[in-house]
Amino acid sequence: MLTALFNFSSGWNTLGILLIVVLILYFVFMIQNIRQRRIKMIIREHKRFTVKNVTLDLLEIAVFLVASIAMFNQIFLDNPNLEDSTRITSQVEYKPLILNTGTGNSSYVTIDSSKTKFGSQTFTFYVSGKRYKVVNDVSVAFGKEPINVNAEKIPYDKKVLTKMDKQYQKAYVAIYTARYKKTWQNGIGLHAGRIATKYYLIRVPDDSFIKQK
Repeated sequence: MLTALFNFSSGWNTLGILLIVVLILYFVFMIQNIRQRRIKMIIREHKRFTVKNVTLDLLEIAVFLVASIAMFNQIFLDNPNLEDSTRITSQVEYKPLILNTGTGNSSYVTIDSSKTKFGSQTFTFYVSGKRYKVVNDVSVAFGKEPINVNAEKIPYDKKVLTKMDKQYQKAYVAIYTARYKKTWQNGIGLHAGRIATKYYLIRVPDDSFIKQK
């Protein structure tokens, strides 16, 4: 997590680091300032409570909370529009699948489903002699349409997918990769130059080429 967070693939991520440092320094200042004002109030005014002092305390705390929530959202909850060309660059790589002729029926993809409360599915397929095992951000499309409902959230070009259907006889994987541009806006959230998402659309002629476990 820390390695992914402090990613310096772009100098703009330094901006995000600086903002975090400023936020930490402000927190230290806020604690000391509240403490000093309280001590002065007790010594000089012989009071433990004043509306003015409490108002200043609440104002400083509010500023810190707003800034902290804003940074948290920028770093951990950022959900960019994949079609926003000002923030994202993307590419799709098409690779032909290799038929697995092991035990049982031949298949292009094997799906291993865990039978647990928080079950997951592992998709295994072969491309140019290399085995891929993908758990998240993957789906299988078969039949007439080159894309399924799950993959509709990814901006695949359906015309290109139809062209790939003819080229690879409906047996390929379309690997979509979206990457944050190296801009100061993305640097605030420490995302500049990093991968935003990666999605695997596995295309097979029909469901008989899918092996379930």
